[in-house]
Amino acid sequence: MRNLPKECDVLVVAVKPQQIEDVLPDLGVALHGSTRRPVVLSVVAGVATKRIEQFLPSVVPVVRAMPNTPMTVGAAVTAIARGGAATERDLRLVESVLESVGEVLRVPEDQLDAVTAVSGSGPAYVFLVAEMMIDAAMKLGLDRATADRLVTGTLAGSSAMLGDADPVQLRAAVTSPAGTTAAALEVFEQSDIRQTFRGALTAARDRSLELSGIVRPPLAPASADQH
Repeated sequence: MRNLPKECDVLVVAVKPQQIEDVLPDLGVALHGSTRRPVVLSVVAGVATKRIEQFLPSVVPVVRAMPNTPMTVGAAVTAIARGGAATERDLRLVESVLESVGEVLRVPEDQLDAVTAVSGSGPAYVFLVAEMMIDAAMKLGLDRATADRLVTGTLAGSSAMLGDADPVQLRAAVTSPAGTTAAALEVFEQSDIRQTFRGALTAARDRSLELSGIVRPPLAPASADQH
């Protein structure tokens, strides 16, 4: 790890929150005294930039990011937030890295817990919908292969239609009065699905906030010669 600052423009910290204290002290030592100041890009859930900065020399820029798993197919949406020492140049550098796997947007750091609930965990919600639709399709008599193709194709096509379109208008365009779609949507509304989604996202947001308490600050602040 001691050679990393000499080799990198961006250092990505991607560990579990509980492992931060095992990684960052060594990184701080490696960065101490180095003339090069790579951007430390953290994708660690629930750990604030201020917490990370406590382990590092004060001049080291820290940027926190929340990507999601569609990055594996180049379709991620990643939110980033800057730490105290990060400059516009640092943000642009991070954006240039993350844009290789999808879209990047900037948010205030205090919104990253909500971002985690919406887009960080969001793919799992979509996969759950796919799972439930496939199960329901098979209950209606379709074989698994047919159900898989119908559901995955429908979700992929519907996602492509979203783009900059209004989902309310798209839904209305599919829904004929007293038709089959209206019958299905009525069941969803009667089950209070909107409240279920609000509750689920709130639970994810709250868990992200809880994770921030898992990592303790250093026992003592970095010495003056490290800043």
